Amino acid sequence: MDIFVIEIIDADSVHQKLLLEFKKKEISNPKKLNQHCLSYLMVDRILREFYKIDNREVIFNGSKPLLKSGAKHFSISHSGDYIALAFSDFDCGIDIEKNKPREFKDIAKRMNFSCNTLEEFYSEWTSFEAKYKLGCQPRCSKTYKLGDYTLTAVSKNKDENFEIYIQSGQYFPPQ
Repeated sequence: MDIFVIEIIDADSVHQKLLLEFKKKEISNPKKLNQHCLSYLMVDRILREFYKIDNREVIFNGSKPLLKSGAKHFSISHSGDYIALAFSDFDCGIDIEKNKPREFKDIAKRMNFSCNTLEEFYSEWTSFEAKYKLGCQPRCSKTYKLGDYTLTAVSKNKDENFEIYIQSGQYFPPQ
């Protein structure tokens, strides 16, 4: 699985007409709409430039995005200033969350998380969200602590190999 963590420098600076070409659903909040469109723009760009995939048409199975060609499976998450994208030959899920101070114990109890610290809570939460996006019990998972963020990626493939690419700045892929 290839995991791309991309900093959202300023989605507002991307030409709005270009961004709207990648809109997959109606979102009324302008900031969230920009994040959504930018996420799918980056999915398209990675599929084209990194994987050399020509047929990049995205369809939906319920609410889960899929490549119509089946050439790759992917999952999207965004939080704060980052987009996280996972690509695999198998079904996958990903979640990234900015770790902010919060009263987590009531949420953890309600969700049946076994955690005593905020860091443990975010590991449990991102794992829960990534599994939800996968849609079944994963056979392999990996959690990363990235500064103020926690990221978890999961896969149906028990032998999944995780590679992470972290990008900051305007250029992708990194030069």
